[in-house]
Amino acid sequence: MKVRVGVYICSCGTNISEKLDLSELSRYSSSLNDVAYVKIHNLLCSEEGRNFLINDVMHHEPARVVIAACSPREHEKTFRNVLQRAGFNPFLFQMVNLREQVAWVTADKSQAGEKARCYVRAAVKRVALHEPLEIQEIDCNTDVLVIGAGVAGIEAALILAQSGRRVYLVEKNSFVGGKVIQYEDVSPTMECSSCMLQPKMDEILYHENIELLTCSEVQEVLGFVGNFTVRIEKKAGFVDKSKCVGCGACYEQCPITTKNEFNSNLSDRKAIDLPFAGALPNVPVIDRKTCLRFHGQDCTICKQACHFDAIDYDDRDEILERNVGGIIVATGFELFDPSALPRFGYGKIPEVYTSLEFERILSQNGPTGGKLLMKNAGEPKSLAIIHCVGSRDKGVKDYCSGVCCLYAVKFAHMVKKRSPAVKVYDLYADWCVPGKDNQSFLDSIREWKNFRVIRTSLPMNVITKQSKERINLSCTDVSGKRKKISVDMVVLCPAMIPAKNSNMLSEILSISQGKDGFFSEGHKTLAPVSTNIEGIFIAGCAQSPKDIQGSIAQGAAAAGQILSMLVPGRKLELHAMTAEINGDACSGCMICLGLCPYKAIVFDRAKGVAVVNTILCKGCGTCVAACPSGSAKSKHFTTEQVCAEIEEILQ
Repeated sequence: MKVRVGVYICSCGTNISEKLDLSELSRYSSSLNDVAYVKIHNLLCSEEGRNFLINDVMHHEPARVVIAACSPREHEKTFRNVLQRAGFNPFLFQMVNLREQVAWVTADKSQAGEKARCYVRAAVKRVALHEPLEIQEIDCNTDVLVIGAGVAGIEAALILAQSGRRVYLVEKNSFVGGKVIQYEDVSPTMECSSCMLQPKMDEILYHENIELLTCSEVQEVLGFVGNFTVRIEKKAGFVDKSKCVGCGACYEQCPITTKNEFNSNLSDRKAIDLPFAGALPNVPVIDRKTCLRFHGQDCTICKQACHFDAIDYDDRDEILERNVGGIIVATGFELFDPSALPRFGYGKIPEVYTSLEFERILSQNGPTGGKLLMKNAGEPKSLAIIHCVGSRDKGVKDYCSGVCCLYAVKFAHMVKKRSPAVKVYDLYADWCVPGKDNQSFLDSIREWKNFRVIRTSLPMNVITKQSKERINLSCTDVSGKRKKISVDMVVLCPAMIPAKNSNMLSEILSISQGKDGFFSEGHKTLAPVSTNIEGIFIAGCAQSPKDIQGSIAQGAAAAGQILSMLVPGRKLELHAMTAEINGDACSGCMICLGLCPYKAIVFDRAKGVAVVNTILCKGCGTCVAACPSGSAKSKHFTTEQVCAEIEEILQ
């Protein structure tokens, strides 16, 4: 069936016209079957050009439109919007790239002309097979779920809440602040971390648009962008937050003592307790793993000690359901366990610590009250800091965590301040100190006479052995010389790894993970906080190792993405170019279900066929390519359309 095709050729100033005879191309295009008319314009993307296109399409009323101009990546959306304003279905249009694919890359004018004719001919043949697609819209919920109340999650939640959005902030711990709240100081300013975070944490607790759910974890997520249903398990804390004033009387009386995980098990706590002084919310939690009452004994000491009747033994775990439009994952990180590398002595030699354990030793609210003390309560005379433990090692973790060098320098500054007589040996492969202030931060500690460096090669092959009273370290420096030192304490800088249960959360949210377990971004450079599932974003160390500044920036970026996507009163436009499955031809093999990167295909067991959820589908075509029965089809990229285009180019 013959269709009326209107062809518009853009000169693009002189970008195209210098290499192509557009008059000759116009004459050739006019001779093609289905072409009703051809127009040449100097700059179709300009305001004058767009108005010309609107008026001309409305006047001639073509059945299809071909525009031969620049890259579709640059202006296909522009021209679709222009054609829509003219009352023309924007999917009955095909764009030809004469600038990047012809004029800019073909030196010979005759060859350029031949290529241009082929491309226009192919576009005319293809566009005749286009079908009118409709853009659907759905209502959206503008509430947001933020998973993780570390610095990235806090930043995202506050930006969203201050913009009038309802935010559900889910945190698995009983306190907010993440790993940063465990630090005494942060580099390079050596600012107190708790002082820095306190105002933000206070605002999180009392903001009318934020519902903080501590001791909670996401169990299930159903739905799609704009319309997610989330099930959250909130574990019982057995203390009524509305009554508790945080006086501490309950845990002072508790007879049970156990290890304090917040202090890396370097100190003790009670079965009912706050993890640390200054924790927010300032409400203790009963640990049912150690509390006598949950082990068959009728202990009520904490309830008797409470003057406000805040202890509630009848408190129960509950499943909460919340409806949101977008989700931000800010689950933070853990440290690689150095005990997997026996040469460093971690777990065997008492005075070998991880960086996080050393952070707690140096903290005022830590196990030693901020004093640099060993487990025997003595002050070390020397200590060694070993970089890249388990990182930049192809046999373990091959990436650089990016922050270890800076916090190693921070440790040296803190040791200098607390115990200036202590000798600090720094064993490193090379320094990673990007940023405008960090080099001077490193240079300032290099001037300290008790700071000595030993440069070795990767992977860090430092042998650590316990002698009678000291720890002996040996390694080969970059010059090939064997170095040996004896110290009282060793601090390891392990690789940052994904947070616990990241695999489980990946399955719940259907978002992808990279080879190292961090959540995968939509595009490494251009979409660092997006994921493969629209409406779900990642921030901070959930995406990759990074410093506090980078985590906060990503938290803000993820919040910004949601604010621009989920606008109150505005509907969400769905992709029109989706896949569809012919139920009559589908064999029910379910190959497409496992391959779909957007989890947009479900299996209808009653009918025994696969079904595409067009709300989730992005039209990538993976299912179409994989379908053995040929029942899957891509709208706007059908086999007939693509083959017709290829055949005309090859003719």
